[in-house]
Amino acid sequence: MATLQKIISEAKDNNNFIYRGCAFEKYDLVPTLARKLKKDVSFEQYSIYSDVVKKAAERGYSEVGMSGLADGLSQHYGLSTSYLDWSYSVYVALYFAFTSFIKQFVDENIVDQHINHCKMLCLRDDFNRHQYCLYRLNKTLYDELKNQYPKLPLIVYDTDHENERMKSQQGLLSSIDSTKVNDEAKIQSSQIEILADWLRSNNPEDSLKRSGGKYTWNNEILLEKITFKLPQRGRNFLQKCLKENGATSTKLFPDFEGVKKNIEFSEDYNILRDWEIAYQDAPFHSNFIAKDDLLKMVNGDQNVIDLRLNTDHLGDGEFFPFQ
Repeated sequence: MATLQKIISEAKDNNNFIYRGCAFEKYDLVPTLARKLKKDVSFEQYSIYSDVVKKAAERGYSEVGMSGLADGLSQHYGLSTSYLDWSYSVYVALYFAFTSFIKQFVDENIVDQHINHCKMLCLRDDFNRHQYCLYRLNKTLYDELKNQYPKLPLIVYDTDHENERMKSQQGLLSSIDSTKVNDEAKIQSSQIEILADWLRSNNPEDSLKRSGGKYTWNNEILLEKITFKLPQRGRNFLQKCLKENGATSTKLFPDFEGVKKNIEFSEDYNILRDWEIAYQDAPFHSNFIAKDDLLKMVNGDQNVIDLRLNTDHLGDGEFFPFQ
């Protein structure tokens, strides 16, 4: 289990990596479109579905006057595609891991749910101990592998960094070339496993080696799955880092989509604070709260609320407190 500080420190020391952040440790490298289809759908059918979605997107973007490549725009705005998002920036990947979890956590555990004190404590524990994951791909090593084996089924390429809507994400897309996969390959298999199977079949003496969440080639790590937690101190630190490095909703989505995300994430975060879920593992600093402090808390004095209740700090990052 890695710490947030270690993840960021290693990213600063090595420019060879690209990153993909996931809200849940269990998430594999499988695109949304593949997850939605039946397991017995062939790669040939999958390719047809993907082309239909792409052409519909191209038509729609043209009608509303949006410029840019349909593949990147569709992934950027959350449509179901056969691609996966990556970024040269570890902060962008961490932003997506963290904000995606907040939204899903509130939708599944808070909205329209009856929450008593016991459930609140359980949810707080879940929120503090939740495991995120970060995929780290050695892009330099991948390029060497691709040069050596041009028929690799895994394709990784930059999105349109000239597009104003997308350049701040420093993004890349990965996909599987359906014409180059093994006959037994499944659309819902991880992209890295499809690559590993192809190498085993075509070049068994030069295949990927797997150890836990790491895949190595030529004695170097090609891909690593890193799990991490964000207890309160980590969440507060992360929010500052994201803001300082431009990984905020309005920077990553420089149109109304960014404004919408900023407001929605702030709403969700404040809900988690109100329910005392975005909160330290430990209980109150003290069982006794001074009368003056209690009055200030009732009147919405955020400094006192943060001090007395150990809630997450908002305002240092992009999320704003409701006062």
